[in-house]
Amino acid sequence: MPAFHRRRFVSTTLAASAALATPTWLRAQPTIKIGLTLPLSGAPAVRNAIQAGATADVGLDFLAGFQQAVAAERRGQPIEVIELDDAYKPEQAAANVEALARQDVVAISGLWSTAHAQAALPVAARLRLPVVGMRSSAAELRRGDNPWAFHLKASDADELSAVLKTFTNMSLPRVGVLYVDEPGNRELLKHMQASGASIARAIAVDPSNADKLAAAAREVVATPGTQSVLLLLPTEAVVDTMMELRGRGNAYMAPVCTLSQVISRPFAESRERALNGLGVASPFSNPALSRTEIAVRFRDAMIDRDLDALTRSFSAFEGFVYGSVITRTLVEMKAKASPTRPALAAALRGKQMNLGGLPIRFDERQVGHQSVHLLYKYSAEGALKA
Repeated sequence: MPAFHRRRFVSTTLAASAALATPTWLRAQPTIKIGLTLPLSGAPAVRNAIQAGATADVGLDFLAGFQQAVAAERRGQPIEVIELDDAYKPEQAAANVEALARQDVVAISGLWSTAHAQAALPVAARLRLPVVGMRSSAAELRRGDNPWAFHLKASDADELSAVLKTFTNMSLPRVGVLYVDEPGNRELLKHMQASGASIARAIAVDPSNADKLAAAAREVVATPGTQSVLLLLPTEAVVDTMMELRGRGNAYMAPVCTLSQVISRPFAESRERALNGLGVASPFSNPALSRTEIAVRFRDAMIDRDLDALTRSFSAFEGFVYGSVITRTLVEMKAKASPTRPALAAALRGKQMNLGGLPIRFDERQVGHQSVHLLYKYSAEGALKA
């Protein structure tokens, strides 16, 4: 089913089922609105099929998961999701926050990248609008200095620490690093140095130049003392690097790991043999394989809407988690008084809940979930598994 048709199907069926399920006296009550700003159209430049498929669906996947969580958790309450398209543009995400605030949303979620978050979070803070769950993993956003920002997954620094711990436990602590020279990755390199990690060689690369990327990959693994490799690269560059290391007749056998920003449904499902064995840090377990209660509820919700393919989508599952936390909190608040933005922020601080195998507890930095799972690519099965 084409993406735009799928989105229309998800939106209309959810609205229809909500109208049927809600008693008339409840429908007369004021609607509680939750806002989303997501990339629902447009795409950054891509070079391979895996990345092209990823950019086509990630925002729509997240939207579908979020909507189904609201439907499952609202308990008959009139709660509406309003989504706006930022088309991958940070400045549009900031404008969307302004627009959603004018529509009286009680909270927002989404904020796809660190650039999106940096542009939009000051706007949300000025408007005293809680941001509950954002896609950005930047550790710099998790310092507890914004009382309106609530995070629902581990930071990229947490993911990096988990990877480095794994390398050390394997007695392969000397790491070669390929990275894009941008602020977030420079911060991660500083984190490595501060943690005492042993960096055999770190090479900054241009991810758009496949030939130079391949040469850098050969160079880093040939550096004396390199025992393992960390890739701080976008999805397409990770694929190109693995093709150089484990494709085209090559067989680099030492561990290679990357962080969760590469995960998309096409990447997770890819059967490209060169990706086999690649380690990927993830804030969530694979929703298609997890036996936790929330993963089962997520899969059932997707199947009930004839969205079976989304049971394998990490983005849809992340949306389901965020939508569950916001909606469950609003429903609990509604039992006492009509939810407001300040009241929602106050209710979340220090809040504890268990979504069914996924505990949420907001700490002093307003981070509610910090687990990291190290998954490995099994290309023969087209899966990421623990």
